[in-house]
Amino acid sequence: AVRTGYIATKPEWIEDLTDIKIATSFGGNNLCAEILFSALTDGSYRKYLDELKIDLAKAMDSTIKQLEKLGIKPWVKPQAGLFLWCELAEHLDTARIAQHCLEQGVILAPGNAFSQSQKFKNFIRFNVAQCQNPKIFEVLSHAIQHEIAHQHG
Repeated sequence: AVRTGYIATKPEWIEDLTDIKIATSFGGNNLCAEILFSALTDGSYRKYLDELKIDLAKAMDSTIKQLEKLGIKPWVKPQAGLFLWCELAEHLDTARIAQHCLEQGVILAPGNAFSQSQKFKNFIRFNVAQCQNPKIFEVLSHAIQHEIAHQHG
């Protein structure tokens, strides 16, 4: 695997940044730099990113449609990206739902995992790229029903 990074900046900053890179690096990997330079200049990386954006937009739409079948709607529909935040009914605890899903091999991210205030217990974050497997929605549906049954005890 090639691991590298780059900075896109104003031309007048390049010399200073290059000096910092040289001063703080114990050795450069010229092969990685050449691979990165080629990827950034030959257009294939931009084409890859454009295709990735299209695929993610399709995955976002597909995920939203599947969630709506379960009565779950996005809190906000993002214009782009990988993640979709949804708000479930206020009485539902997404930590318990996520735990039930985990027991079935489905990993979901409950809202309070991202909140110090712990005010997002009924929010859940979906990775739309991983939501193309229909099993996720079957397991999620069962977990929600299980949570509802748990509350009515």
